[in-house]
Amino acid sequence: MKNKPFLIALIIFCCAFLLRAYHFENGSPFDWDQDRDYGQVQEIASGHLLILGPVAKGVGGFYLGSLYYYLLYPGYYFLHGSLAALPLTSLTIDALVAGFIYLLLWQVNGRKNSFFLAFFWATSWLLITSSRVSWNVALVPIWSLFVLYSLNKTLQEKSIKHFYLLGLLAGLAVHIHVAAIPLIPLLLLVFWKKLQFRLKTWGSFLFFAIIPCLPLILFDLKHQFINLHLLRAQMASQITNKTAPIPMLLMTITKLGKVVSGMFFYQNTNNILLGLLILVFSLKSFFLDKRLLFRISGAIVLVSSLLIIALHDYGFPEYYFAPAYLSICLVIFGNLPKYLLYPLLGISLFFNVRSYSIEPSGFSLYVKTEIINSLLEFNEPIDLHYAFDPGRDGGLRYLVALKGIKLNPESRTRIIISDKVDSPLYIDGELARELVRLGNIKSALYIVQ
Repeated sequence: MKNKPFLIALIIFCCAFLLRAYHFENGSPFDWDQDRDYGQVQEIASGHLLILGPVAKGVGGFYLGSLYYYLLYPGYYFLHGSLAALPLTSLTIDALVAGFIYLLLWQVNGRKNSFFLAFFWATSWLLITSSRVSWNVALVPIWSLFVLYSLNKTLQEKSIKHFYLLGLLAGLAVHIHVAAIPLIPLLLLVFWKKLQFRLKTWGSFLFFAIIPCLPLILFDLKHQFINLHLLRAQMASQITNKTAPIPMLLMTITKLGKVVSGMFFYQNTNNILLGLLILVFSLKSFFLDKRLLFRISGAIVLVSSLLIIALHDYGFPEYYFAPAYLSICLVIFGNLPKYLLYPLLGISLFFNVRSYSIEPSGFSLYVKTEIINSLLEFNEPIDLHYAFDPGRDGGLRYLVALKGIKLNPESRTRIIISDKVDSPLYIDGELARELVRLGNIKSALYIVQ
């Protein structure tokens, strides 16, 4: 059956999507990043295009491009501005990864292995929960899948069109995440001897790489090279960072093991032994495996780990391994014999199914929506106050506007919403009466006499 791979990929995608979409608002945070992103999508909807304006910027970092915000816009439009459009977009992208794993890799990895790999991606509870977090990092897995696919095609078939696709992906990295930006150049350096292309072909590669970078380049030209200065400042801070290399290496291995433990067993705990095992698998895949796909996967894990070590940030977050998530899975699949791999997948499925939960997290979109819905009982304008740690009040003001709640700073009905759930709440020194407590948020009322 000619279309059988497409049908199987579609079934896997639907399975992954349903697992991610089921009560997704209960596990979708809506804090600082999401609040910022929603505001930028509103700007796009109002006609203020961001093509020349980078948006995402971490604390102490530099600006990324605006691709993610345009990807959020269709969901925002069709859901009439609902905040749920953001996590729904992110989880849909991650569900696509599961389908594309089978569709792109079955010819080089075998039908059965690719099916199990895609099925694992669809059902891993850590990957499900991560997919519900709406931010630019959500693009890293699908980006890294196409990097793996296009580099494999380039090296295996000397495919010029896939080499150009790799150039385009290299440029798109500036829209996605800082951990993705150096990956393709370093992989090209690793496999340099196999890239026997003419100078003209390399020139075309650079052309395709520059196209997605043009918005950032033009923005920098217009704003006195602000992004270049931010990038230089960040690199200087990393050079002067005094983190010792040995502790940094050990922490990188430990958190690599934590990622693997989370993906396969939903045990989010540091694990240096698992990390060492994956590094051994990656070294073996890169140096000894004759299968090109697994050589590339080993290289991606090793390069990603070295980049993290080069950051000199002892407290780096685990999602910095996101460009290597798929490659980690592949080196495990490629090194374990079937009599160990299949039981591992069965045990992993058991742990992941046991971990499935629809309980709302403390600051989830569901919790924030229900807190604001509780204010609808007041038929008169209210004077609304917020008392939160920075970023924790994300989305609340947008929800107030979407629900049509009328505000009046002169109103006698004064309400405060806060994340200080275990403390009494005061409005201008007056004790307020608790109204609703849900998750890590509660509201309280004080009526001016």
